Amino acid sequence: MILNHSQFSDDTVIFAQPNAKELNRIKYILHVFSQLSGHFPLEYLGIPIGLTRERVSMWEPVINKVKRKLAGWKGDGASILFWFDPWAGGRILKDDFPSLFFISEQKTSCVKSFRFPPDISTRQLGWNLHLSFPLSEFNRLKAQQLHAFLARFSLLDSVSDQLIWAAGPSEAFSIADAIRLLVQSSNVIHPVWPKVVWGNNVPSKIMVFHWLAIKDSIPVKDVLARRHILPSNIPSVCVFCRVEVESVNHLLIHCKWTSSIWTELFRWWNIRWVIPRSIVDFSFDWYYGMGIKASRFWKLIGPATIWAIWMTRNDVVFNGTVPCRSFVIRNVKLKSFLWATNLKLVHGLQAYVWEQNLFLLCL
Repeated sequence: MILNHSQFSDDTVIFAQPNAKELNRIKYILHVFSQLSGHFPLEYLGIPIGLTRERVSMWEPVINKVKRKLAGWKGDGASILFWFDPWAGGRILKDDFPSLFFISEQKTSCVKSFRFPPDISTRQLGWNLHLSFPLSEFNRLKAQQLHAFLARFSLLDSVSDQLIWAAGPSEAFSIADAIRLLVQSSNVIHPVWPKVVWGNNVPSKIMVFHWLAIKDSIPVKDVLARRHILPSNIPSVCVFCRVEVESVNHLLIHCKWTSSIWTELFRWWNIRWVIPRSIVDFSFDWYYGMGIKASRFWKLIGPATIWAIWMTRNDVVFNGTVPCRSFVIRNVKLKSFLWATNLKLVHGLQAYVWEQNLFLLCL
């Protein structure tokens, strides 16, 4: 027996001959494996998954995002840089208006040097952008947008520049304000996802698969083609219908063969269903759209179904098997029954009753 690798709990040692050809072959295999494993590192809640947590570089994007969003400003503008500092609602003006920054005559000046005295009639602060003239039509429009944006800000002549807590009216930190800010932020994943995906009592590998499906990162043919892994001479059609492109949503929901499985499972529950737009919408349905009693079981049935479809797909691709719809449906019913039994969601129920009359449990 030739030993070529040894695996431990969280490490793998690979043995190889000391030559460039074999090392390059191993490097290529590892590269393909990393692509098929979901293209790590991923981001979850703004934090990279797949990097060493002790590395400072991992946390820099998070720290910078918090600095920009939580640190407000008030004062006379004498020590704040107009273009470089996030004084205007957390925005950095040189990044938001790069063409104006390029033609600015005072790129490193403070905020105070850009203001006009307030208009006597309106008492509104004016702004001198110190731009090189004449302006192009594009920059004239951008200058108007910047003036409109700056109209909401004012300077305080009697107050030195200082950072304040911008997420609440009191200018003092509070946990409630911080939570509200995170929920409202468009850059943060919706806060229900930890419940919808990671809050389910299913095996960890299935939770990870569910999350990768939501992120459009499982290695279906469409994803492999976009990553330039699937050879151009291999068609990206679905392994079940042999017609449509094998995308994540098509494979798990929209394919005629797959949708017939979902139809049968909903008939099992005496429910009529409408095909959802995406696996994202469908996941919300499992958690919120089935009613309080039914959701306890569909949080198990939904993930069990997409996993069974995926395993069947892989069996077709790698082993050349013929997909069997009735086998997938029975597999989902038995797997979800075992999970529900272990979680004590059902008591003294026989498997054949679960398979035939499950919807009666929720009446």
